[in-house]
Amino acid sequence: MLTRFLLPLLIFSALSAGAQKLVVSTSSFDFKPLDQALVQNQKVLDKNFTVLVFKDSKIVYGKEMGESKANIPVGLGSTSKWLTAALTLMFVDQGKLSLDDKVSTYLPIFKSYGKAYITIRQCLTHFTGIASPGFGNLHVGKYLNLEAEVNDIPKREIQTNPGTEFRYSDAGYAIVGRILEVISKKPFDRLVKETLFRPLGMMRSTFSNMDGKAPDPAEGALCTPLDLLSFSAMVLGKGVYNGKRILSDSSMAELLKQETTPQEPKTVPQDMEGYNYALGSWISAPGVYLAPSLSGSWAVVDLNKGYAAVIVVTKEFKEPQRSVFNAIKAAIDGAFP
Repeated sequence: MLTRFLLPLLIFSALSAGAQKLVVSTSSFDFKPLDQALVQNQKVLDKNFTVLVFKDSKIVYGKEMGESKANIPVGLGSTSKWLTAALTLMFVDQGKLSLDDKVSTYLPIFKSYGKAYITIRQCLTHFTGIASPGFGNLHVGKYLNLEAEVNDIPKREIQTNPGTEFRYSDAGYAIVGRILEVISKKPFDRLVKETLFRPLGMMRSTFSNMDGKAPDPAEGALCTPLDLLSFSAMVLGKGVYNGKRILSDSSMAELLKQETTPQEPKTVPQDMEGYNYALGSWISAPGVYLAPSLSGSWAVVDLNKGYAAVIVVTKEFKEPQRSVFNAIKAAIDGAFP
């Protein structure tokens, strides 16, 4: 019983100690294969990257290469979706919404365009059926606020019936972000900082844009590797961080529940083909959750091996990087027999 109560405190201690500077605990794990994997893939990763591994309530591996530092924020790209999904579930825990609520309950404009039956869950799992011009939201940077951006989304055509086909895009996360703004009466970037980042000690993370344009709940997080590891440690800790419960057991179950079958995905990033989808993350194997980004950064929580890891790069890749990530993850796995 004592271990149960000490674990959240130890998690916080290990990560808060590295909030300003990376501190790696001494361990008996053999990370030589991981060092070799990073050297072998350094040309692909470029010269600036950070890799952190968290296990047994402490950071057991840390490598900062080039100008990349564990406490310097980097754009996370699609990894941002996992953060937005968790923020949404915090509102579920507060009784302010249900994942199966219709988005038109909060955004009546969707009813006006014949899209009244799309649900919040469908937005978070890419089942809205709304036509998208590509994986990303091509209107990012065009709008001054999320309200104006989301008001244009229901004007798009319905490509397929909601709930029938998985078609990866950023639109659903923009919709949910706007719903959270309506409920909280706060802009999304302020809301996520106060509600999610602050309890996790992610003090150097933000969704704010330097140009003052609309925040992007799907792609727009700026986060340090240490802050991203704090979030991943919360997931590994089953919703508990710093002795406080961030997400309830039921919300953690929702966050990690498989939402797709192999037959449903129709439009999927090449790196993620063959994986199933949860809320904001991909399931590469039972108990293994990935939050990757085409911009190069990855977060992973492996419940089987009992660790969380982040790979944060400062360059944007144009080619699939799944093979590189798999090589790095295999080396981490090998350290934990």
